[in-house]
Amino acid sequence: MTVDGTGAVLSVTVSQSRFRPGDVELLLESRRAEREPRGSHGHPLTLATDPTTRGRWVVPAPTEDYAQTALNRAQKDYREKYPDFDMDSYLWSVELPDEQ
Repeated sequence: MTVDGTGAVLSVTVSQSRFRPGDVELLLESRRAEREPRGSHGHPLTLATDPTTRGRWVVPAPTEDYAQTALNRAQKDYREKYPDFDMDSYLWSVELPDEQ
C-alpha cells in the first residue's frame, strides 16, 4: 500500500493466491493421509483392522531389496571379523557405483 503525506491511500497491491482451492484441498488431504497411523505393511491401520477386510488381503511374492541384502552381508562379515565391535554405534550406507 502506498500513502501520501496526509495518509491518504494512493495505491494498493493485491497478489493472487499461488494455489487454487482444489490444490489446497489436495495438499491438506495429502497431509492427513501422511499422518494416519500405518502398520509395518504400509497400509493405514483403519483399513488393516476393518472387519470388512478380513480374509480379503492377498500377499504377493516378496521382492528382494538388493541394497539391503548387500548391507546385511557386509554387517554380518564385519561382525564375524570384529566380534567386539559395537555395530549400533556406527552408521552404514549402501552405494550403487557408477557403471564404467
